[in-house]
Amino acid sequence: MALALCMAPAPSRAASDPYCTGSYGGAPPRPGPPLRFGIDPGLAGSAGGVQLPATPDETARDLAAVRALAVPGKELVVRLNRLFYSDGQAGIDAFRRLATLYTRAGLEVELQVRYHPASGQAGDIAAWLAYVRHVVDTFGPDRRVVSMTITNEVNVTFSPNTSDGYYPGAEDALIQGIEAAHDEAVRRGFSQLRFGFTYAYRFSPPGDAAFFSYIGAHGGPAFRRALGFVGLDFYPGTIYPPLMAPGDSYRAELAQAAGVLRRCLMPMAAIAPSTPIWITEDGVSSSPPGGEGPQAATLRELVQAARDYSGTFGITDYRWFNLRDSSSTSPTDVVGPTFSSFGLLRDDYGPKPAFADYRALIARLGAGLRPARSRRPACRRAPGRRRRAPARRRRRSGARRSCGRSAAPTRPSSARPAGR
Repeated sequence: MALALCMAPAPSRAASDPYCTGSYGGAPPRPGPPLRFGIDPGLAGSAGGVQLPATPDETARDLAAVRALAVPGKELVVRLNRLFYSDGQAGIDAFRRLATLYTRAGLEVELQVRYHPASGQAGDIAAWLAYVRHVVDTFGPDRRVVSMTITNEVNVTFSPNTSDGYYPGAEDALIQGIEAAHDEAVRRGFSQLRFGFTYAYRFSPPGDAAFFSYIGAHGGPAFRRALGFVGLDFYPGTIYPPLMAPGDSYRAELAQAAGVLRRCLMPMAAIAPSTPIWITEDGVSSSPPGGEGPQAATLRELVQAARDYSGTFGITDYRWFNLRDSSSTSPTDVVGPTFSSFGLLRDDYGPKPAFADYRALIARLGAGLRPARSRRPACRRAPGRRRRAPARRRRRSGARRSCGRSAAPTRPSSARPAGR
């Protein structure tokens, strides 16, 4: 989508406001093109070092629910979370089966490729890059796999289960991982793939500024060319702000979050104004003291705000987190950290009011389907080559190349770290 209209007015505050405390909640709304919507069918991760008990997923029911949410003629991206580097080839195989299930149903898929190294892997960037390239080679031939977030929430340093900033080398894993993924996609002709990273809004303004400044200092032209989007993970009333103040609104908080990212943090990283913002995670709980009715009302307010400010801040995509509660009956004192009751469905797959509301918003505000793409893998021919060399010369020069998957990198282990 063209973003020429999104970056007008206000100059960046990055230089004069190193902690990004400027006010953007009152920015003038200016809608851009229709949004591309998405949903997360996987279980929510629990903040901290371990995954708390949850009602198990039923893949067939997840697929049925996503298909019921999809609107004919409108795009809906299925965001598959938590492909862990530490899970090695076994994790890749499991996610490939899951991705194929959705793409064969005619849906587009996005992958969250987690750094999350196993014991002994942290900081081994060369091994991580081999893993990233192998992921691209595995999923890229499916033309309905359209994007990947490389690493997750590197600005969050205390929650290894949900975020990659806990692990040494995470910033370099982000920068070099996006470069490697893009290079591999170009080499293999997977032109449908876009690569980006996610930022968890407002965990620590000084830390967030340091994170984006590091990207600016260490991510050069190759990184910026490879970057297809910046993802905003945003949980108003749960993470930041932890509680909504009297007179505050979810609409204003969304504008504030998008403004801080666009006008302050992204300039620190020298990220081009044309690089879109994707709201990669957004949600609120349906547990007390709110409830299912207020959750639905908040969803409507947040999605409408994303649409209204899409032109102001260059927002092109919106994902609700998530499809189903991991536990609809968690104690109220842990609902926020576990994200357990943010789903459009209860943990027994019964729909909440928010399910129908989200579908109606996709129908009204969503981007239309693009023309169907070939699902055959594309091989990129060397520039300038017009005719095939004789077979003998191809074998001698190594010019002959398979379009199949690359061999799995040897370093990543399938062992899980403690707490998985």
